[in-house]
Amino acid sequence: MWKKSKVTDQTATGQGGPSEAEQEEEKKAGIKKRSKVPGVMITQFIEVLPEGKSTPDFLRKPIALTIQEGKLAIFKANVCGDPKPEVTWGRAKGDMSDTETFQKRYDEATGEYTLEIHRVSGEEADTYKCYAINEYGKAICTAALNVIEVGFKKKKAMEQLEDIGRGRVNQNFVRPCVRPSFVLGSVDPAEFRKLLRKRKGVDKEEAVKEPGEIDERFWEIIMSADRKDYERICAEFGVKDFRVMLKKLSEKKKERQEEQAQYIETINNLKHIDIKGVGIASFEFDLELKDLSSRIFLYKDGVMIPYSDEEEMKHSLKTVGKKLIFSVRDLKAEDAGLYQVDVEEVNLFSTDFKIPTVDFIVKIQEVKAKEREDAMFECVLSQPCPRIKWMGKNATLEEGEKYTITVSEDKLIHRLLIKDCSQLDKGIYSAAAGIKTCSAWLIVEADSDPASHGKKKTRKTTQAGGTGLDLGKLAQEQQEKLAKERQEQIDAANKARAEEERLAREALLAPPLPDTGDGDSGEGGDSGEGKDTGDGKNKSESGSNKSKDGGKSVGEMKDSEKEGDDKKNKKSTDDSDKGKGSSNNGIDPNANGEGDGDSKGRKGRTGPLIPDTVIDAEKERDDKYKKSTDVSDKGKGASNNDIDPNANGEGDGDSKGRKGQTGPLIPDTVIDPNGQSGTGETKEYTDASGKRSECTRQGPLLKDTVIDPNAQSGTGETEQYTDVSGKRSERTRQGPLLKDTVIDPGVQFVSGLSNVHALIGQPAELMCKLSNDNCEGTWYRDSKKLTADDGHIMSRDGANHKLVINRCQEEDSGKYRFEADGRKTEAMLNVKDPPRFDPDDLSAFSQPVIVKVGNSTTFKLPFVGREPMKIQWYRKGEELLDDNTTKIEKSFTQSRLLLSKCQRKDTGEIKIKLKNEHGTMEAISRLIVLDKPTAPQGPVEVLESTASCIHIKWRAPKDDGGCPVINYNLERQQVGRNTWKKLGDIPGVPEYKDNDVEHGRKYCYRIRVVTEEGVSEMMETDDLTAGTLAFPSSPAPPKVASAFNNCINLTWSTPTDTGESRILGYNLEKRKKGSNLWSPVNPTDEPIQEKKRAVTDVVAGNEYEFRVYAINVSGLSEPSSPSEFIFAKDPKNPPGKVEDLKVADTSYTAISLSWNKPTEEVGVQDEAKGYFIEVRQAECIDWTRCNVTPIILTTFTVKSLKAMAMYWIRVIAINDGGEGVAQDLDNYILAMPPPVRPCFTDNKMKSFMVVRAGNSVRILLNFEASPWPEVTWLKDDVPLLKRVNISNSESSSQLLITSSERSDSGIYTIVVKNLVGQESFSVEVRVTDDPKPPGPVELEENVPGTVTVIWEPSPDEKRDDHLHYSVSKRDSTKGSWSTVADRLFNNKFTACNIMPGREYHFRVYAKNDMGMSAPSESPTWGSERRKDTFVVNMPAYKTCDLRTAPAFLVPLRQHTAPKGYECYMSCAIKGNPKPRVTWYRNNISLNTNTNYLITNICGVCSLLILRVTPKDWGEYNIQIESALGRAESSTKLTVRE
Repeated sequence: MWKKSKVTDQTATGQGGPSEAEQEEEKKAGIKKRSKVPGVMITQFIEVLPEGKSTPDFLRKPIALTIQEGKLAIFKANVCGDPKPEVTWGRAKGDMSDTETFQKRYDEATGEYTLEIHRVSGEEADTYKCYAINEYGKAICTAALNVIEVGFKKKKAMEQLEDIGRGRVNQNFVRPCVRPSFVLGSVDPAEFRKLLRKRKGVDKEEAVKEPGEIDERFWEIIMSADRKDYERICAEFGVKDFRVMLKKLSEKKKERQEEQAQYIETINNLKHIDIKGVGIASFEFDLELKDLSSRIFLYKDGVMIPYSDEEEMKHSLKTVGKKLIFSVRDLKAEDAGLYQVDVEEVNLFSTDFKIPTVDFIVKIQEVKAKEREDAMFECVLSQPCPRIKWMGKNATLEEGEKYTITVSEDKLIHRLLIKDCSQLDKGIYSAAAGIKTCSAWLIVEADSDPASHGKKKTRKTTQAGGTGLDLGKLAQEQQEKLAKERQEQIDAANKARAEEERLAREALLAPPLPDTGDGDSGEGGDSGEGKDTGDGKNKSESGSNKSKDGGKSVGEMKDSEKEGDDKKNKKSTDDSDKGKGSSNNGIDPNANGEGDGDSKGRKGRTGPLIPDTVIDAEKERDDKYKKSTDVSDKGKGASNNDIDPNANGEGDGDSKGRKGQTGPLIPDTVIDPNGQSGTGETKEYTDASGKRSECTRQGPLLKDTVIDPNAQSGTGETEQYTDVSGKRSERTRQGPLLKDTVIDPGVQFVSGLSNVHALIGQPAELMCKLSNDNCEGTWYRDSKKLTADDGHIMSRDGANHKLVINRCQEEDSGKYRFEADGRKTEAMLNVKDPPRFDPDDLSAFSQPVIVKVGNSTTFKLPFVGREPMKIQWYRKGEELLDDNTTKIEKSFTQSRLLLSKCQRKDTGEIKIKLKNEHGTMEAISRLIVLDKPTAPQGPVEVLESTASCIHIKWRAPKDDGGCPVINYNLERQQVGRNTWKKLGDIPGVPEYKDNDVEHGRKYCYRIRVVTEEGVSEMMETDDLTAGTLAFPSSPAPPKVASAFNNCINLTWSTPTDTGESRILGYNLEKRKKGSNLWSPVNPTDEPIQEKKRAVTDVVAGNEYEFRVYAINVSGLSEPSSPSEFIFAKDPKNPPGKVEDLKVADTSYTAISLSWNKPTEEVGVQDEAKGYFIEVRQAECIDWTRCNVTPIILTTFTVKSLKAMAMYWIRVIAINDGGEGVAQDLDNYILAMPPPVRPCFTDNKMKSFMVVRAGNSVRILLNFEASPWPEVTWLKDDVPLLKRVNISNSESSSQLLITSSERSDSGIYTIVVKNLVGQESFSVEVRVTDDPKPPGPVELEENVPGTVTVIWEPSPDEKRDDHLHYSVSKRDSTKGSWSTVADRLFNNKFTACNIMPGREYHFRVYAKNDMGMSAPSESPTWGSERRKDTFVVNMPAYKTCDLRTAPAFLVPLRQHTAPKGYECYMSCAIKGNPKPRVTWYRNNISLNTNTNYLITNICGVCSLLILRVTPKDWGEYNIQIESALGRAESSTKLTVRE
């Protein structure tokens, strides 16, 4: 399973917060505050901060890092606060005193604090904290450092083992990102070496798995996958046992659900990761958390990755309601992997992201196509891909009527066909394969034929586009290239495997090397000394071997370890350990051998041992070589006197550090001319990686086989080798050691058996094919051999072997096997017994069953099939069950359905359905129940009603009772009489003409249906009158089909009401223009039978009108309305095209046109009498006529257009000869005014304004621009806050702040931009208030005759840079104040001309743009001369009462405002005390409505509506009220469209 880093506090968005301990500690320390930066906790030390001071905070906090060992890790942070905070760094575990590893820096230019950790190792993996502290508080944030350790750390492991041996464990040994390969516990210290060596093979996670073990990555993927993907995932990971897999998967899902229940309510709608757009991949799911503060982590291949809610980041999270969408941008090949989402420590979702390594060999090219022509884009890929993504104008294209997407058989050539191209199809199209994309333009050219303007163009069969290359050839070359690459990879793998086998074989067959150790060889043991030099050759410093009682020996040595990057030293330090041997008195050749490395760093041999064949030619060996054949070796050996064939051989390295052999031990064959075999030998071999190593075998494990040296085994062969001292030596090999044997693979199956399904009683055939024609084989069924006596036909045709079973029975089912020459193939034969019917019985059952109503009938059908059998009967699709009229009988061989008292409604389909475990069978019949027919259907239609006949028609019965209608029986009654007259039976046609009637009488008819089953109920008609005078209605006015000098052709239509009888003809009349006399065209006794007439009695050049009468049996109708006047003259030719068609003016809703009359050409085109204007939008194909009747003028305005839409416009001239050819505009027209660069239309625009805090700020700017511009407001070059309201119209824009604050002060800039250009204007807004008075005033005399006035600054001085001071003076001789200084920007002023003997008083005022503050008084300066008191006796005055009741000086007036404009209402009021003002619309108060701007300045009350809409229509009232009374004024606002 992917190991994830342990996170104490995640710092990416949504991934962290302070720990519980820190939160508890901070609660005791002070006030807790949340920072705007996620993951930062602020503690405020005091309750109220001094003005202008702030607690520390992080502008940028350090982020979590996952870094490889040995790299440089850098944490960066930016802080703020007043006073400037002090920044320190710390870590959760361990100290940071090592200044070489931990270096802290500060950049004054950027204000950035940096912590650098050099040469990161597992010891530095920890949670690091950054503290920012000043006197008012502190801010803390954390960031985790995860270290990816590379390789196995032996020193660390050994220290851990030593701690375990001493009873203590270093808890920091396992780092958050390192997965230990073994579990430390109560383990024998003697086994620690083996555990450590096994760790080397598991440096990478999941590197070693037991046979049959399933990769944990498989479970991560399949637990979040859909069921339809199970088969693909299992095939990818090589999982074959589906039953076991599904059982384990169910258990794991249950465990995960229990874990998830701690944190989540629901999780659903999981969508796996997929490439959504160019360079973007995302996956999503719906999640509802129990605790919204739960942290969400994102991992890739087990390594946590930071993410943000900003979409510009590499990894981002977007939350839409309950939906979480994770996105990866700027896709690269390294972004492929397994992505996992966790909540806290619980996994929620895993998805595997695969990026195909595919590129474009041939990219799509630009295509130019004509309208209504097809366009083709095509490309060639470097790798087969079943489907790529096609996009057009940033939208994904799918197969359909418009687009056809095709892929070649080799999946290399991909094509996109765009059908029936139009102007809307032009644009950029792109193809995306994996993370690779290519794009090209589609250009659609308009038809240049002027005659086709305004007409729907015909569909073209041609196709544009294509690369012009032979894509099939390119794809074939790419296929060959891919096949060649695959073959090269296979050959390289085979070559590497063969090289490994060769090197292993040479290593096993190589001669032993001379022994350079000092010591005596013997049966008992050996001894030697060596020293570990640290350069890759470790020698034992002290060691002794003693053999006692069966060859037991003990050796001890020390390892010294030297750090360095030398490969030879690394080789020695990896495997050099204390040499230790073991005794083995019972050796099992089937056991697994296992051994450690020797003290020289040479690697031991692991795996099954292959017999060594050693040729001992003593005469040809030198002395040094003889030494190597002795048994004397350093280290501890193993004596094997009793060999157990079932034991496992196991040995540690010798004293030189050589590693023992591991794996099943196979007898050594030693060819010795003296017949002696040593108890130990040293051999050097080359492993699969090409490294030379030595192996010491502690004596032969099985008996030696001695071969006579005099026997000739082949030609001699001399080999060179290098001994330990580096000298080159030779030896002679006596012939080949092993005989080369060519192994025949034997008989192979060309095609094996396949599973067969057969019906019982039907034949079945099993067949296979061998590679040899002359090979016999044997057939088996369920491991039992088959013979010809069993009723099976076994035949062989060359290499084809066949088994035939003529009539399959149930006992023939089973597993069949065919064996030949030790090879076998198997298949299953399944004999099924589904329900079946006999063909004759089925044919008889299918015949319809006819029964009369009330009778009973039976359906029966025999069948065969395996029991149990489920039998169901259906009638008209509904299953039948036993009841009073239905009974179902079932048996093993047949079923019967009994239907009693059948009704007409039971007519329909009867079906029987049989089902067993082998299949389903159905049979269908039909039941027809005969009954009397139903009555005929009305209403009765009167075809003719005259004085001599009544002709009626009705509808056939709804149900004929199962038999065809033979006759209809009719009766007639004259209204007023009681008797019915039988008219008899008429054939089965539902109509009757009664000629025996009297004029003006009423009659009623009864009609019945007659069939073979009886007579139906009657249908009675309404009263019908014979011969009523019903005249037809007037026909429509005649229409002129054509006119000539001597003839006028007319047509007309039938009147809407024919008077309940047929029209006998028409009479036509004419009248010359200017005359009142109508003259008949046809004789009145010869009506016109057709609805047209050619009138020839006309005079050329005269103008005529016509009218027509309709005639039925009752007489003439009223005349029709007269037709239009028509000249009796030859027809005219249609006019030509209008000339000089152009656009006179445009707006957003209208386009004005002008043109000239078409020219006249005799015999070709005549004068135009009127014009039609037609228009269509660019995306439509149908033209719309703007005027119903032709216009005479040569100008026209097309109205009601859509703003900024594209329109095609044409003008058609018309006269009596018809419509002429349409004249189109040369290009489409945009519904917009002529382009105008934005400009402001107000001549007196204020660039500076002062507003009192709390009042509204309103900036209205009028401009002119076309097309509609984009209006942007900025404050100090940054976007506005949401509290600022912006209202834009076609020609103005308004900025409104309803309640201003001092922070709203700044420079507001409006930018008006359109296609033509842009214009901007800035307004400086200063929001302020009356300043607060200055502080205490002090007086000093520094120079005689002067006084220096000193005062404390006003509290508003820091917030208002326009604030200044004014000083006023008053002496005792004058009663008035005089200003002695103004616009002072300091806090000191010296007043001159101070006279002794006078008292002086000073006042200091604070001033700003809004006004003046209250004064700050100074103490009295100087002394006043005493004078006699002057007493004035003032007369008593009567107090004057100045209070007045509220009243209107100027009332409201009526207002009418256009829609979309502003409306300003005002009135003047008086009253003392000041009355309270309230505005109403339709008796609803408007004072709290922010859509209206209400002001009251000096008794002038006003109400402003910014943009008038129809909802503002109504009555407006203003009420003024005080304690002295109330007054009211009203007006009405009318909104004009």
